[in-house]
Amino acid sequence: MAVFVCLLRAIGPGTHERMSMAALREACEGAGLTDVTTVGNTGNLLCRSKKGPSAVRKLVQGVVDGFGLGPSCEVFVRTPGQMLMVVRANPFPEAVADHPSYVGVCSFHKTPDWKKLKTYEGPMPWATSGAHLIRDAGDGVGIGRFNVEKILGARMTERNWRVFANLAEKAAALAKDVRRSPADTS
Repeated sequence: MAVFVCLLRAIGPGTHERMSMAALREACEGAGLTDVTTVGNTGNLLCRSKKGPSAVRKLVQGVVDGFGLGPSCEVFVRTPGQMLMVVRANPFPEAVADHPSYVGVCSFHKTPDWKKLKTYEGPMPWATSGAHLIRDAGDGVGIGRFNVEKILGARMTERNWRVFANLAEKAAALAKDVRRSPADTS
């Protein structure tokens, strides 16, 4: 079974009255996903499935929609390999070491037309890796999520570097565990 990371957009303290992480895990397991775990309280989900990424996204989106949270709660699916690719690329090593909570990783459903970002004239450095935009907000000020979406014409969800790298590590460990044979578990 493949491992997937599901990043839910627009999940936070305001939505928890209608969807706890325990309820999300239970609903995803009921929908057929296995080894479902949540990381943090803002919609980070790890799971295993025999289905592909598109089918997992559709399944988890259906679960999330069942909580009645509205169209802004959108599901983005990543494989451990996609996540590790971003972490290994680390275009801002000094920033990651100094202020990882202000280095954002924006995940898109598919790779947007990065040329559109040439119109951005702000002070915040950015880089891309696959369907991800990594940005160093340094002092915590920079273009907001909605400006990035407006410029690129694509929806996304963002995690800070610390959270994204932690999810990548956990997903890689789960994927490694999936590949083990029963004889390797002693």
